[in-house]
Amino acid sequence: TACKFLAEKGAYVLDADLIAKQLMENDPQVRDEIIAAFGNDVYKDGKLDTQKLAHRAFASEADQRILNDIVHPRVIDYFQQEVDKMRDKYDLIVLDAPLIFESGFDSRLDHTLLIYTKYKYRLERALRRGNLTREDILRRIELQMPEEDKRELAEFVIENNGTEEQLKSAIGELYDKLTTWTNVVSNILYGLFLIAIFNFFNVEI
Repeated sequence: TACKFLAEKGAYVLDADLIAKQLMENDPQVRDEIIAAFGNDVYKDGKLDTQKLAHRAFASEADQRILNDIVHPRVIDYFQQEVDKMRDKYDLIVLDAPLIFESGFDSRLDHTLLIYTKYKYRLERALRRGNLTREDILRRIELQMPEEDKRELAEFVIENNGTEEQLKSAIGELYDKLTTWTNVVSNILYGLFLIAIFNFFNVEI
C-alpha cells in the first residue's frame, strides 16, 4: 500500500521480492545454485515451487542465509542498473525490500524508510492473506532483525497503525520533502516495508 501511494505521487518503485522471484525462475545460474542448495524438487516442470523453497529456506537462519547469498547480489545488481537508467527520469527511485540492513545495502542508499506496524496488526494482516500458517509467519519473524532495531537504523519512520488515508497522507508529506531536497543528484529512497517479509515467496504477478 505504501509503495502504491509513492507510485501515485510519481516515484519509480522497484519490488525486490518480485525481482528475486523473476531471477529464481528465469536466471539459469540462480536456478542451478538454488537446486544445488535446496534440491531438484524445488522446481517442478521448470517452475519454481515457492512453497517448497520457502519451507526449506526458512527452516533456519543458516538456510535463509544461503538463499540470500544466492539472490541478493543479483537483486542489487538489477537495482543499480535500473537506477542508472531511470535517475534522469524520476525525482525519486524506491526499492521495496525486506532485508536492507541485514544485507548492508543501506550504505548505498541516500535515505531509508521504515513503515512501522505493531506486531499484533502485522500478524493479523499476514494471517488474513491466507497463504501462510501462523507458525510459518512467526518463524519468519524470528529470522529477521528485531523491529525496534530497524527503527533505530532507519532515517525515516512512518507509523502504519491507523487508516489508509493516514498512511497516504504521511507518505505524501515524505515524498514532497524528499523531492524538494533533490538537486543535481537524484535521491534514492529505500522503502523498508516489514510486511514484505511475509510476501517473499508469494508475490502476485
